[in-house]
Amino acid sequence: MYINAVKISIFKKLGKWGWFSTGWLGARYIYRELLFPFLFAIGVVTFILLANFLIKSVDRLLGKGLAISVILEFLYLNLAWIVAMSVPMAVLVAALMAYGRLAEDNEITAMRSSGISFTTILVPGVVFGLVVSLVMLYFHDGILPDFNHRARLLAGDIYRKRPDLNIEPGYFVDDIPEYSIYVKEKVGESLHKITIYNKDAQDIQTTIYADSGFIVVEGNTILFTLYSGQSHEIDLKGLSDYRRIDFERHRIAIPVENLMLERRESARRGDREMTIKMMRAEVQRYTTEYKRITEKINNLARKELGDSTLTPDLKKLENIVKAIQAKNLQNLAEGEANRKNQKLNTFLNRIRGETSLALNYKKQIAKYNVEIQKKYSIPFACIVFMLMGAPLGVVTRRGGMTVAAVLSILFFLLYYVFLIGGEELADAAIITPFWAMWTPNLILFIIGVYLIYYTSTEQRVINFSHLPYLWRRLNHKIKTRPQSKSNRGEQ
Repeated sequence: MYINAVKISIFKKLGKWGWFSTGWLGARYIYRELLFPFLFAIGVVTFILLANFLIKSVDRLLGKGLAISVILEFLYLNLAWIVAMSVPMAVLVAALMAYGRLAEDNEITAMRSSGISFTTILVPGVVFGLVVSLVMLYFHDGILPDFNHRARLLAGDIYRKRPDLNIEPGYFVDDIPEYSIYVKEKVGESLHKITIYNKDAQDIQTTIYADSGFIVVEGNTILFTLYSGQSHEIDLKGLSDYRRIDFERHRIAIPVENLMLERRESARRGDREMTIKMMRAEVQRYTTEYKRITEKINNLARKELGDSTLTPDLKKLENIVKAIQAKNLQNLAEGEANRKNQKLNTFLNRIRGETSLALNYKKQIAKYNVEIQKKYSIPFACIVFMLMGAPLGVVTRRGGMTVAAVLSILFFLLYYVFLIGGEELADAAIITPFWAMWTPNLILFIIGVYLIYYTSTEQRVINFSHLPYLWRRLNHKIKTRPQSKSNRGEQ
C-alpha cells in the first residue's frame, strides 16, 4: 500500500507538468522497461532461428573440409535476414512484457489515478517503435541486400567445393565440370541406377549407365567406380559412328579444380539482394519493355484486323479472329478462306508469344514492387506491433515471458501468413504489391486501435485462467447435444 501510494504521488507530480513532462520524465521509466525485454527477445528469437538454420545447413557444411572462419562467415552473413525477422517479434514481446508488468504491479493504475491518460502512457512505446522502425528501414535497404548477396555467393561456392557430397536421388547434378549425373537411389555411400553423360562434348557424346557404384575424392580428382553397366558413344559430327561397351567394372577419373574453395564475385543480384534504388531502376526497365510489347501487339492487331481494333487482351483478340475466320468460311471460296484463315492463325500465334512475353515483364515488375513495398512494410510493422502489444499487455496484466511469447508467436504467425500469401498473389499479378504487403499491417493496426480504445474506456482484464473451464464446458455441450433426425434414422 505504501509503495502504491508513493507511485501515485510521483505520477501526480508528473501529471502537474502536463503531457510534456510525462512524455519526458515518465517516458524514461517506460523506455527502461521496454529496452531489456526487447534486447532479451532479440537474443532468444535470433538464437532459435539461427539454430534451426544451422540444423538445416549442417549437411552442406560437414565433410567439406571448410575452415572454421568460412563456417563462421557463412553464419554471420545469414544472420542478417534472421535479425530482420526477429526484431519485429522482439518489439511485440517487449510491448507485452513491459506494459503487462506495469499493469500487473498496478503502475498503470497509479498513472491513470494521477490524471495521465492511457494514450499518453502509450506515447513512449510508440516513440520506441518508431525509432526501431527507422533503424530497420535503413537495415533493410542499406545492409540486408549486400549480406544476402554475399551469403548466396558463399553458399554456392561451398556447394561446389565437394560435389560428390551433393548427389541427391532423383535429381540431376551439374556441379561436376563437363558431366551431368543422375542417381535414382542412394543407400549410404552406395549409388544405384546411375546415368552419366558428358554435357559439354563437342565431338563425341558419351552416356554411361550402371546398376551401382560409388564415388571417392582423391586430391583434386573425383573417382567414379561403376558396376554392371554400359557405355554408349556417338560421333556428333557424322552421327554415323556409334559404339557400345558392356562392362562389369568401370572407373572414371574426373579432375576438378574447384575442390578447393574458390570465392567468386558476381554483379548479378536477385530481388532480395537489391536496394530500393536498384529495384526501381529494374521496374523502370521492365515497364519500358512492357509498354513496347503492348504497343507492338496493338500495331500488329491494327495492321491485321483494322484500325478499330486496339487491345492487348489475348482473349478478346482470339474472339475477334474466330469471328473473322467464320465470316471468311461463309463469304469466300474455300481456298481463299483457308489461306486467309491460315494467315490469321499465324498472326494469333505471334500475338500469343508477344502476350506471354508481356505477362512475364508484368510479373517481373510486380516482383520488384513487392520487394520495394516489403522494405517499408516490415519496418513499419514494429510500430503496429507496439500499438497492439501495449494495450494487450495491459488487459492481460501479465508481464512474464510465457504469455508474451505465446501471444507474440500467435500474432507473428498471423502476420507472416498474410505477408507470404500476399507476396504469392502479387507475384502472380493477382493483387497489387501495395495491398499485398500492407494488408497485414492494416489488419493488425485495426486490432491495435480497437485494443487501445478498449483499454482506454473499459479497463477490463482478460483472465486466461477461465480458458480451461470454457474449453471443458464447450466440449461437454458438444458431447451432450441431441442428435439430429438424420442421425437418429427418423424420417
